[in-house]
Amino acid sequence: MMRKLIQIVFISFSYCELVSPTDGSNLNQIHILFEWDQVPEAIEYDIQISQDTEFATIEDEIRTSSLIHIEKQVIDWNKTYFWRVRPVFDAGPGNWTNSFTFNTGQKLSESTTNDFEECCYEDGVTIFGAFFNYFSAVIDRSGQEIWNSGNDNFVYYSLSDQGNMLGCQLITGTQNNLPGSERTFNGDIIWEEPNNEFLHHDLILLPNGNYLGIIETSSYGPIPVGDWTTSFQSLGFQADGVTVEFPWIGDKLVEWDRDSKEVVWSWNVFDHFEMSDYDELGGTWTEAFQNLHYDWTHVNAVIFDEEESSLYISVRHLSRITKISYPSGDIIWNMGHSMPSGDANIGNDIGFSFQHSIQKLENGNLVTFDNGNLSQEFRGTTDPISRALEININEDGASVIWSYDLPSDLFGFASGNTHKLKNGNYLLTTVGGGGRSIEINNEGDIVWEGLYNLSLPDGAVYRAHRIPGLFPIEFTVLVNDLMEHDGIEGVYLPEGNSSIAYEIKNEGDHPILLICQISDEQGWFEAQNIEISIGVDESQSISFIGEIGNIIGGNPIQLMVTPIDNPIKEKIIMVNAYTAPLSGLNQFYPSDFQFKAPYPNPFNPLTSIDFIITEKQNVNLSVFDLNGRKLETIINSIFPAGNHSIDWNAKNTAAGVYFLKMNINGISKTEKVLLLK
Repeated sequence: MMRKLIQIVFISFSYCELVSPTDGSNLNQIHILFEWDQVPEAIEYDIQISQDTEFATIEDEIRTSSLIHIEKQVIDWNKTYFWRVRPVFDAGPGNWTNSFTFNTGQKLSESTTNDFEECCYEDGVTIFGAFFNYFSAVIDRSGQEIWNSGNDNFVYYSLSDQGNMLGCQLITGTQNNLPGSERTFNGDIIWEEPNNEFLHHDLILLPNGNYLGIIETSSYGPIPVGDWTTSFQSLGFQADGVTVEFPWIGDKLVEWDRDSKEVVWSWNVFDHFEMSDYDELGGTWTEAFQNLHYDWTHVNAVIFDEEESSLYISVRHLSRITKISYPSGDIIWNMGHSMPSGDANIGNDIGFSFQHSIQKLENGNLVTFDNGNLSQEFRGTTDPISRALEININEDGASVIWSYDLPSDLFGFASGNTHKLKNGNYLLTTVGGGGRSIEINNEGDIVWEGLYNLSLPDGAVYRAHRIPGLFPIEFTVLVNDLMEHDGIEGVYLPEGNSSIAYEIKNEGDHPILLICQISDEQGWFEAQNIEISIGVDESQSISFIGEIGNIIGGNPIQLMVTPIDNPIKEKIIMVNAYTAPLSGLNQFYPSDFQFKAPYPNPFNPLTSIDFIITEKQNVNLSVFDLNGRKLETIINSIFPAGNHSIDWNAKNTAAGVYFLKMNINGISKTEKVLLLK
C-alpha cells in the first residue's frame, strides 16, 4: 500500500517536545536530522547524542539557536543511539527532555574513493543506483556510505527539482516488475505509476505536475536480410526483409495525470521512426534470434525542456538522440548515425553509439554518455571506447565541443551517464572496472574517483549524480517574543495596531522559496501572504500587522509556511496571542489547565487524551483537519477539578494528520495527532 507523505509540522509550545527522529526509528542513513519544538523564552538549545541510555559517554553535544541540527560526523551504521534536548535561558540551562532512541541499519555498498585534486572537487555527495542487486546509495567525498535504500530494492534514476528521487523498485514475480515512483530519502512514496505497462529506464516529473516515463510497446515487422538470415530461416521464418512476421519491441512515452494516473499524452516510436532504420552492427539481431523478439529502439533516457516545450530522448539501438516538440509530438531533429531513412539529419559524423543519458545545459548544449559499443566501426578505435560528450547544436548542425575518452578497461557497454557539475567539471559513470564515477575537469584531469566495486552480472551501476545532500528542503520557524507565565504560553499583542514576528531559517541543502500565510480566529489579521527567498544557511525575519481587539483568553494565530517547490514540506505554526501582558495573566485566568500529549501517537484507531484542571470547568475538545475544518466534538461538558482521561475512537475517520483542540474558560491548547490505517 502506498504511503502518502504529509510533512506538515504542528508546533506545540507546552514543553520541549522531540520531533525527529521519532522514538524507536530505524534509519537507513547516518546523516541524521534532529528536530524539536520551540520553548518559550529559550535563547538556545543543547542537544546530546549518546550510545547509552544514561548519557555517560557523549558522542556529540551541540548548542544551537535553531530547532534543527543535522549531524554528519558521529553517527555510524548498525548502531543504537539516544538523543535529548534541553532549552537554554538567559539564567542558564533548563531540564533535559526524556530521551528518544533510533537505530541505524546496515550499509549496502562497498564503495571506496580516490581523491586526486582536493581543491577542485564539486561540493556535495554522490548518489548512484545499482541494477541486478537492486539498491541505491549515497556516498560522501571520502567514500563513506551515508544513505541507502534499505530493503526496498529501489534503483535511482534521477533527482527531481524538489530534491526527491525518481526511480524503480524491483517487485519479483510480477509481469511489470520495475514500477516507477518518486520518493524521499526518508523512504516515503510521493507518487507511483499505475504499473499497467512495463516502464523501464526513466521516469521524470513534468513542470505541470504530471509524470512521464518510457513504456515498452510492440508491433510486427520484417526480419531484415543479414548475417543472421539463415538462423531465422532455420526456425521457419521467411527472413526476406519484406514479410511482416516477427515481433519488434519499441518504446512509448507516456504522460500520466498526477492525481488520476490516467494517460493524458503519449508518443510511440512506431508512429515516428521508420523500420528501415535498425542496428546492423551491434548484435541486436543475434539477440533477437535468441529471444524471439527484436529490441528495436531501446529508449533509455528522457528529459523535458520547459523553455522550448520539448522532449529529448536517447534511442540506444539506433544510436540516435531525438528532439520532440511537446505536445504536438513532431520530431524537430534526429541526431546521430545515418540510416536508410535519412531521418537522422544532424550530427552524423559525431560517432556516438548505444549512448545513455541526456542533460541539457543552460547554454543549450547537450551532455551524454557515449557507451561506444560501435566505436570501432563509427570512430575507428582499436577497442570499444566509452566517452563523455558535450555537444553544441545550432543552425549549422551539431558538433562536439568537449569530450573525454575512458581507458578501454573502463569501457561501459550499457547504462552509465555524464553529469556536468556546477563548477564546470564532469561526472562520468560507467559499469566498467566494477562500476565507478570519475570527476573530470575541462582539461581532462581526474579530480575524484568513486569506486562502487560492483561485479557483473550481479551488480551494475545505472546512473550517478552529485547532489547537495540528503536534506533538500528543511527549515525552522521561531515565534519571536514567545513567553510563558504559570503554564500559559503565547505572545503579547497590545490592542490596536500591533504585529507578530517570526524568524525562518533555511536548514537544508537548497535555497528555498516560501509562501507565508497568516490567519487567526478573531480576524485580527486580514488575509496576508508574504513570499520570501532564503539561501542555504541563511535566515529571514517576517512580521504581520493586525488590528488587535480586546478578548478574554487567547486568540489562536496560525502561520502556514509552504515551500513553493515542495508543498508537502509545509509547516503550520500555532500560537496563542493575548491582549494583556503575560506576566499578569494569572490574575485574569486563575483556572489554567494542562493538556497532555495524546498517547499513543501515531495511533489506530484509539488514542488517550489526559488533562488536568484546577477547579470545576466546562471542557470542550474538538477535532480539526489540516484545513482548519472542525470534524467532530469529542466532549463539551462540565468536569470536576482533577486528573481526567478520555479516549478518541477514530475508527470512522480517514487516515491523516488531525489537531485536537481543548478550550477551557476561553483558553485554547492544541495537540497534533497522526491517524494510521
